[in-house]
Amino acid sequence: MKAKYLVIIGLLAATFAACSRDEESLFDKPAAVRAQEAIDNAFDVLTSAENGWEMAYFPNLEASAKGYNMVLKFSKNGNVSVTAKNSATTMNKIMTDTASTWAVKSDYGPILTFDTYNDVFHAFSDPQENGAGLLGDYEFLILKATPDLVLLKGKKHSAYTVMRPMKNTDLTAYFAACEKMQSKLFGNNNIVTLNQGDENMYLYNGASGQFQSAAYGSPLVAEAATYHPVCSTEDGIIVSMGFGEDIHDHIFYYNEEKGELKSEQGAVMNAGNLNVLFRTFFTDNAYGWAVDTTGIAAVAPFIERINTIASDKTKSSRIKQMGYGYKQSFNMYEGGYFVHIQIGYKNQGKGKEQVVNLVWTADFDVDEDGITISNLVAYDEKPDDGKEGNTERWVNAAPEVLDIIEVLTGRFTAAPGANLFNAVSGMKLVGSTQELLIKGTTSMKI
Repeated sequence: MKAKYLVIIGLLAATFAACSRDEESLFDKPAAVRAQEAIDNAFDVLTSAENGWEMAYFPNLEASAKGYNMVLKFSKNGNVSVTAKNSATTMNKIMTDTASTWAVKSDYGPILTFDTYNDVFHAFSDPQENGAGLLGDYEFLILKATPDLVLLKGKKHSAYTVMRPMKNTDLTAYFAACEKMQSKLFGNNNIVTLNQGDENMYLYNGASGQFQSAAYGSPLVAEAATYHPVCSTEDGIIVSMGFGEDIHDHIFYYNEEKGELKSEQGAVMNAGNLNVLFRTFFTDNAYGWAVDTTGIAAVAPFIERINTIASDKTKSSRIKQMGYGYKQSFNMYEGGYFVHIQIGYKNQGKGKEQVVNLVWTADFDVDEDGITISNLVAYDEKPDDGKEGNTERWVNAAPEVLDIIEVLTGRFTAAPGANLFNAVSGMKLVGSTQELLIKGTTSMKI
């Protein structure tokens, strides 16, 4: 019995001795030495990039914040070159300042500071007429410094900024490529779906320089949104803040063939289920959508009838001469769905152009498998004198318009346009006999 106890005591003693050695190994250098090593590492990394660093700079995390592209080159003699092109500080021209200095200092960890004034960089932290300016930082906590990635956090405003080694030595080409990516991904102010582990959400308003987020399948309500500043790059996007409590992806790479942005940790941004997206983007928020009349055979007979009416002087008082085509759109109005056919005309071809709205009510059902448009009924508010309403008058004069209404009726499935990521740009509603090309807008004037 005593032998067993002796063995256990011996094992415990060995365990305590191992822990003691680990602690000695972890703290075998004084704090000042460890701090200096972190400073030296950051300095070596920052000066090692032959072509300089691409910086996705985020001044702050305010609701109006956005990301900015910069190119920085750190020299070992303490000088720094900063180049930028944006509408906020350089009037959309490429501007470079090579006459300022930088340093890495210690303040409870390594700090990157731009310690003399740089016309390009400090423009973000300068106070302006409102006394605040763009609320940018010029001192940063260095959270990570490797030859492939530097992650910074603003000392005052806490926004994360990301730097990667520059691949492109042509700065004009670099900024042009970033602008091209911005246009490709967000040119139509589209909405995308983020798939991140078990979490899905909508991201929208990327064209403004910051995502707003909403729960998947829910209305896009600005008052309830969270904000995520975003910066377009040559190969995708960089965001300042991640999209969840546990996952903090900053860099998303664009795959044009798949039409998606994907992070190194596997989070994916894409159009997602287009039928659900269609309902959310175009109906829940009354953004509206227009149908391109190209490809609708019923249009030509209607236009021919309108031209016949316009040339008949005896009827010119009923249906005036046409000035330019028409379009259809779906909009939410007072809780119901309406179909509007807009017709523009001039009085006898002269004077101010006017728009006439022909209106039908519709049942509009969207699910995860498609869209059903049914029960289109002409809608008119009768004039007080009991005469024909506007829609009724046009239907009686040009009944060919009913063939167009017939085309808009039925079951459709949403399909993307040529740009798979920016799916609402050129989105199609594909029916059994008719394909409708959608021209989405964020504000439909009816």
